[in-house]
Parts: sequence; C-alpha cells; structure tokens
Amino acid sequence: MSKDSKHLNWSLFLIIVAVSIVLSSCGSKQSPTGGKEDIDKLKLLAVFPEEFAEISEQKVELSFSKAIDRAAFVKGLYIYPAIVNKKIYYEANIITIKFLESLEPDTNYYMTLTTRIKDVRGNTLDKNQTIVFKHGKLQSNRISGIINYEKPADNGLPIMVNLLSADSVWVMAKNVSGKSYEIEALNPMNYILRAYIDKNLNGRYDADSEPYNEANLEQAPIITYNLNMAYADTVKPVIKSIQAVSNREYEIILNKPIVSYKKITVTDDDKQKKLDIPIVNHIADRITLLTAETDSTKLRFELTNAADKKGNITELSSKIISASTVPDKTAPQVMTTIPRNGASVNNLMPTLEVTFSEIIPASKFKAAVKEVETDKNIPFKIIKSNSKTYQIQPEKELSNYKTCVLVIEDETSDISGNKLSSDFKLVFLPISRNPIQEKP
Repeated sequence: MSKDSKHLNWSLFLIIVAVSIVLSSCGSKQSPTGGKEDIDKLKLLAVFPEEFAEISEQKVELSFSKAIDRAAFVKGLYIYPAIVNKKIYYEANIITIKFLESLEPDTNYYMTLTTRIKDVRGNTLDKNQTIVFKHGKLQSNRISGIINYEKPADNGLPIMVNLLSADSVWVMAKNVSGKSYEIEALNPMNYILRAYIDKNLNGRYDADSEPYNEANLEQAPIITYNLNMAYADTVKPVIKSIQAVSNREYEIILNKPIVSYKKITVTDDDKQKKLDIPIVNHIADRITLLTAETDSTKLRFELTNAADKKGNITELSSKIISASTVPDKTAPQVMTTIPRNGASVNNLMPTLEVTFSEIIPASKFKAAVKEVETDKNIPFKIIKSNSKTYQIQPEKELSNYKTCVLVIEDETSDISGNKLSSDFKLVFLPISRNPIQEKP
C-alpha cells in the first residue's frame, strides 16, 4: 500500500471517530428542567351568569385560574336542590355545566365548589364556596346573629358555616368572621347549621382542637341565631385535692370550674357520723367549707351532681383525707374595699364591698354606717354575707355631699372566734348631680 493510501485511510478513521463523539455527545444532552414547580392554589375567577342571576338558559359557566382535573371536579361539585340529569363540558380552565331536567319554580339553587376540586397538577381549590342562582323569584330568607368566642385568641378567625337541610343534605357553605354574620338568599325551609374554625387548615373539623357550633333552625323569613364558638369538652368534674386549713376549715379543689352541685357531705370515717357544715363558699373550681371541729383521723368528702358549663355531670366524687386537729388562731384582716378609703361615690345608695382574709360568718359580722358630721347611725342591709366578701347598702338615700363612714367593729370574728385587731373604717363621700327630691 502506498503512503498516500495509508494517509487517506488514517484521515477517514479520524473523521469517523470525531463524528461518533459528536453524535454521542448530542445524545447525552438532558432536557431543560422546565422552570419552577406549580404549587399555587386553584382559584375561581368568574361565573356566568353572575351570582343571584336567573339561570334561564339552564347552564352555568365557571372560569378557573388553571386547567381542571375532570375526575376531581365531579367529586368536588355539589348542587342543591339536587340536579341529577346534567352534562359537564371541559375546555382547559373553563367548565360548562348544562342542566338537562326541569328546575323547580321560584327556587334558589346553590352550587358549592369544594377543596376536593383540583387542577391537573393536583393543586386544590383555595376554599369552599357557594354560588347562588335563582329560577323564578329570588328567595330572600336569611340567618344572622353575633359571634361569641370561648377563647379570646380565636376572635376574628374565619369561621366555616355549613347549612344542611333537615334530612342532612348539604345546602351551602360560607366563610364568615368578625363580631357578627349574615347568610342571605335562603329558601324557606328548616336548616341544620354547623360552624367551625379550621385552625389547622386541613379542610375539616377536628373535635379535639377546634371550636364548633351546631343548631337546628326552624323556617322563618328572618332567623336570629348567635354563633357560640366553643370547644368540645367531655371531661367530668371531680375532686382533685382537699386542703385542711384548720380543724374547722377545708378547701376542696376541683379539676375544673363547676357551675352547680347538689350536695356536699363530710363524714367522720371513724365514727361514721356526718359533720355539720354551717357555711359553704363556692367560687369556680374551689369550694371552702366551714365545719364543726374535727378530731378524728380520717374524713370522707362527697360531692354529688357536680356540673360544669358544658353540661358534664359527675353523680358522685369522693375523697378521704387526714383530718386536721390544728385550731385556727389567726385573726381575720380587711384586705380590700370598694370604694377605696376616702373616695367619693356617685350614688346616694352605694353598694359598699369589703373583702376579708377569710370567711366571716354572718352571725360574727358587726358593723355600722354613720354620718360623720352628726354621728347619726344609718340603717343598712347586707346583700352578700357568709363569705370572704361582704356587700352592704344603705336602706335609704344618703345625704348629698355629707361624708359617711362604714365601721367594721373589732368584735367581728371568724368561725373560730378570732377577732379583728381593731375597728376598720371606710370613709366615703356620696355625691349625686341629680338627687331625687323628697316630696313634701
């Protein structure tokens, strides 16, 4: 073979190798990544006909922000009253629903779109929403009221209100918030109202962590119903502990506040004899008992039919503790007063309030109300007694602009006979800009 042939063959070989490398390189190139992933929620942009309009053509057109997943749309669409015979046309992000049956006359139709509706990438609709249409005369019944929140922190959070028919078929959904709410354009019928705050944004009510309200509402043109957004509570009230303050005073501490109870008994467990309880003072989750002197080793406390504000009732809760044999030797003190000492009151028949360091029996309370200038005694009545707080009110109007004094005498004592260290005086000045003139 000549040198020229060898050179030609070598050149051809190099060309073939170069072409192979280029082709191989082109084949290994990857496609572009396609940009940022679509995670935006699906939104409803427009409705035709517009809300509250007549559906005379028996069809509704919905425009969304993105193309719709057909199967998901069917699962997430609800219409009330139900329209069974209908056809749905899909064109990317535009959905047309055509009704193929006669509609009820003078009836509002509610089309609810739920968060089960998704776009083709799986992003859900941003919220449950109901669109109202009319067929014939627009029905105008409504439900409204104020909104109360059990927890102040929930104030202003959006509330999902669902209305159902009397046979529990979903009619419509509406988001409300603020201090009041209103749902308009309702058909005349009975409703079941269910409302909750979706705090974890999962699209459903979670009984263990979210407030809820449910009510049956009878048909009326205007229904007034206040939403009370309260948390579920199934815990029954029971005695948590009992503190022996002295041989005549015991404090029952409950696991939660109660609003009522039927009876409290204290039994000498050694002698199987019930103790006298002259005074019972109940505030929220604490019940203070003043009893006969205790000298036994064990006492049984029984509380019957204790009820909390949610209606949870405990038929019987009991606890046995060691009785105290230590007598109370501490003198009571005046802790606070209303009004404060030396203040004026804008009422000629004021309610004076005195709070002691411990419960004072009514039989041990000694007091007088006097006019300072004349030292004249003023008749009064006791509004609240047998507790730490006493409320006193003059039986007649006091003289305008004449200083008075409430004297809690040093003979005032607790159930064990411990007395105030000295008289306590509350000086006050009654003032009225428009005093009632006595008739001659």
